[in-house]
Amino acid sequence: VAVGLHAACCGVRGLCESLLYANDRVQGTALGANEPVAIIEHVDVKRQLLVQKALSEGALHLCMMGASLVDEAKGQDGGDALMLLEVLTPIIKSWPSEFALEANKWAIQVLGGYGYTRDYPVERLYRDNRLNMIHEGTHGIQA
Repeated sequence: VAVGLHAACCGVRGLCESLLYANDRVQGTALGANEPVAIIEHVDVKRQLLVQKALSEGALHLCMMGASLVDEAKGQDGGDALMLLEVLTPIIKSWPSEFALEANKWAIQVLGGYGYTRDYPVERLYRDNRLNMIHEGTHGIQA
């Protein structure tokens, strides 16, 4: 479960970084306006941020559900939770590893060219998150 949680946390952190950047970066104008606006006001940037939010928070929720099942399985009547955990463990490890990486890809896109530089942490988050799929290794086998 820790592999999935690490991936989900990298995805959430990427969302936070790109959200901060989108609020601060002024570029272009809104439709029908003459004044420059922060890029978060642009529809496509909002879409990119919402995709990141859905993927990373979904991954985090899946990991929290797995952690809850671990706690429940330790109880006296934890048989059902243990069975569900056995089925979900490969998913809890592999889904966040794949889709939180996708969220990090969108974080880089929000930052544009700066997303590839070491001035902002999103490139490191992508690199670190890419390792989760490599560590997991058996993604196709577990599916």
